[in-house]
Amino acid sequence: MNQSNNESQEKELRADLGLISALSLVVGMVLGAGAFMKPPAVLAAAGDFNLALAAWAIGGLFSITGGLTLCELGVLFPRTGGIFVYLEELYGPRVSFLYGWMLSVIFGPALVGALTGYFSSVFCLLFDIPDSYRGVAGATALAFITFVNSIGVKEAGYLQTMATFCKLIPIILLTLFGIFKGNGQVALFGASGGAITTTAPFSVAVLATLFAYDGWAQVASVAGEIKNPSKILPKAIIGGVSFLIIVYISINIAMFKMFPVSEMVALGHDASSIAAQRMFGLVGGNLIAVGIMISILGGLNGYIMTLSRNIYIMGKRGQIFGASILSKIDKDSNAPVNAMLMLVVSSFIYCRLLDADKLSDIAMFSIWLFYLLAFFGVFIARKTHKHVPRTYKVPLYPVVPLIAISGAVYVIYGMLSSQFLNGIISIGLTLSGLPLYYYLNRSEKGTSLLPKLKTKYVVGLSSLFVIGLLMLSVRVFDHREEVHIGIVPAFAPFAYEDQTGKLTGFDIELMNIVAEKSGFKISYRAISLDSIFDAVSNEYVDAAVCSLSVTPERQKNVNFTNPYIEKGGLALLVKQGEAALNTKDLTGKVVGVPSGSTGETFIRNTGNAKVQIFHSNVDMIKAFNQGWVDVIVFDKLILKHFLAQKMITQPVIIQGINQEEYAIAFSNKHKVMGEKFNKVLAEMKKSGELDVLYQKWFSDSVSIN
Repeated sequence: MNQSNNESQEKELRADLGLISALSLVVGMVLGAGAFMKPPAVLAAAGDFNLALAAWAIGGLFSITGGLTLCELGVLFPRTGGIFVYLEELYGPRVSFLYGWMLSVIFGPALVGALTGYFSSVFCLLFDIPDSYRGVAGATALAFITFVNSIGVKEAGYLQTMATFCKLIPIILLTLFGIFKGNGQVALFGASGGAITTTAPFSVAVLATLFAYDGWAQVASVAGEIKNPSKILPKAIIGGVSFLIIVYISINIAMFKMFPVSEMVALGHDASSIAAQRMFGLVGGNLIAVGIMISILGGLNGYIMTLSRNIYIMGKRGQIFGASILSKIDKDSNAPVNAMLMLVVSSFIYCRLLDADKLSDIAMFSIWLFYLLAFFGVFIARKTHKHVPRTYKVPLYPVVPLIAISGAVYVIYGMLSSQFLNGIISIGLTLSGLPLYYYLNRSEKGTSLLPKLKTKYVVGLSSLFVIGLLMLSVRVFDHREEVHIGIVPAFAPFAYEDQTGKLTGFDIELMNIVAEKSGFKISYRAISLDSIFDAVSNEYVDAAVCSLSVTPERQKNVNFTNPYIEKGGLALLVKQGEAALNTKDLTGKVVGVPSGSTGETFIRNTGNAKVQIFHSNVDMIKAFNQGWVDVIVFDKLILKHFLAQKMITQPVIIQGINQEEYAIAFSNKHKVMGEKFNKVLAEMKKSGELDVLYQKWFSDSVSIN
């Protein structure tokens, strides 16, 4: 294909993006939800902290060598389209079509849809909006980003720059306070140890990091709109990815200093918010939520800006349905708005109908197949275009491209080894584009059916119309009131995440039954124990449950239902042979207690013991096993669970010291809800259903005095 002819097709797109905008595009697209949501997933796949950090480092190495490799193709073919153009030049139109097909129907809609789902979830959580309105929130975010992009690429670049700098604030706070200061809230031990059993190969952990790193290659898609791409494009990719490696490793170290392995994995996507709450209180969790939203908006803006250009290129070449429409450039903004609309609509459908996490895995596998071809393409280009002048060449050639190729092969092998079905589905969906390719090459081009209106007004009015329909559908189809329930998710057997990431436990099962019988739809919000009553009293959540003891002090700020467990309470955990069997024997002893628990208050008011506060149950047990604390004062049912799970490595005695009742806490605003909960609890107690549930979760095999 004649390169000068190709370049003439790009004259409609203005070269408005400079180094700052291009660098912001890389960082903005990559530094998104993954920074907050992926560390627990990587840790779960790796099994321990050291391997998790290694996975992040290796993922960064693969990304930066891939970026260095693609830079040579980017300056060799500096036209809008990125990898699409590289594959077309080096492998022919069929391969490039399959890549564009994969971006259009798998990768782009899945990732934008997943980011939209994450945004709507965090948005509704922060502003206490019922989950039934997540579709409205997601559509609003997509409409806002699309509207800005329909005005012009320069305005979208400004938005990207602003989002990039704003999102760094919560990351910097979480990282610096977690590593160096912690506001007195960092766990006692410099880096909480331990490991979990994992059957996943190490490549799965690396693959998880690549989701967080993904976006470094997409900036090449707007090479035709970057000023002086031969200089700016390599600087943007190398500088952006290098910065991100440092950020990701730093934020992981900060979180590792606060959580043991099992707790961090159990917290999942809520780990960052819980970490912020431990350092800054309830406001810190809100701060992180704002940071996540800004990060996701930046990612949405970057992906919509770049992936829409790939759809535009396919339309320009007549390689997609509706090519005559999708190949249009809006004359006011000089942006491919029609292509953007296709991407946004398909992404919203994915967001509402499909499992975004599974689609994201398939998308990552799919795109790394084509990354592999692009990396090989550097070697091909050195032979087929050896006389073309290059202002940039891959450093340390061929070592750097070979590392990138090895990384792609490793990830692809790992995906097929651990998630064979997803890998095959990915390949099948990609190859399904071949019949379409042959069909489109035999069909006539259509004509544009869009009215000749200013595109930005069409986008704005259409978005408002869709949002209005969604709000109407919420009111028509969903009449149940939604309540937000605060939980402490690492409190087995009351509330915790199982190996599949599903919330379970006695309190979770009880709350699900009570809510269903009361006519409510519920959503759970993870909150640290020392912030949970503030969350209820300040109406951040409507109610809370997690072995919450009823005390006169707590009743001053929140309301409680009638107790659902009347035989709970505090107990001492001591080694066999120790003299400390009651509170009078604790003078001079080091007593471990969870932060914010009734055990902390009880010990401080009843003796002269040395109190050691813990934010992690696992850290507390570790300290006891290693002799760093002499006694633990905690909920006796949870202590029984520790023994049943063999978390305590030596013979011990558990001595009950204070009877307590557990109930559901709720705010003054929701007294009617509390009355409904009381009615259901009374019925469950009378029918024996509550006792059956108790026997299911609590074993009497361990004797408690």
